[in-house]
Amino acid sequence: MIHPLYLDAANTWSIKLDQGIALHVSAPNRARTLFPLRRLSRVISPSTATWTTEALLACLRAGVTVVFHDKHGEPVAWCFGPRKRETTLGELLRSALAHTDGLTELMAWRHITEHNTLLATLIKAKIAQRTHTPESARAALCSLHQQRLGKPVGPLLRSLERSASGLLAQHLYNHVGDPYLIGFAREGFHLTEFLGSILRWHLHSALLNTPLATLRDSTPGRAAAYCLERESTPLYHAIGNALGDLERHLRERHT
Repeated sequence: MIHPLYLDAANTWSIKLDQGIALHVSAPNRARTLFPLRRLSRVISPSTATWTTEALLACLRAGVTVVFHDKHGEPVAWCFGPRKRETTLGELLRSALAHTDGLTELMAWRHITEHNTLLATLIKAKIAQRTHTPESARAALCSLHQQRLGKPVGPLLRSLERSASGLLAQHLYNHVGDPYLIGFAREGFHLTEFLGSILRWHLHSALLNTPLATLRDSTPGRAAAYCLERESTPLYHAIGNALGDLERHLRERHT
């Protein structure tokens, strides 16, 4: 069974390659740990971690996505392996981006999809339906989480979003395959950010579905990792549904 590897930003990590088959992960005052590459789905690493070139290349060759984040938990880089066969979605994205109005169409799709997801999340959370901006909706959800947990929810949400960025990057790589399309294929367009803005609303539902005891008794990083793995199936479905809707949208416009 494969699992993601989360490296907490609080530690100064060093990652090397061990005998070509495992990551040798260590930090001050911690015992070294070996993680076989064949058992890793992705690695979420702070940008302060020290990687050897051999370790990073081994991950990419093995199809293990590596996501780097800064001290605030914001993703700063996504590392993928060799380019895979283009999928239908990849071809449609290339076609859309080649048109002068392609970015406008993609931005319109993002706005509509994010708004619909926002409303669906508020309904699930049983928050009164009124005119909500993304900012006010997030504030209402954060208030609900804080009432439920009895403590500030900001650190937990940031950890959850950071961890989810790795899940999303892996899913996009598996379904789109071309790092060029996943990254900044065109000024103003970054597919990971597009889908991330939609996935963030699903994370609120995932948090509400996670048992309170686990969230209260763990650090933000551990609680986020548990929540993400517990809710990985519905989150995968959410990403898949969004990609499917994007593909249908592009097919209608460009076929």
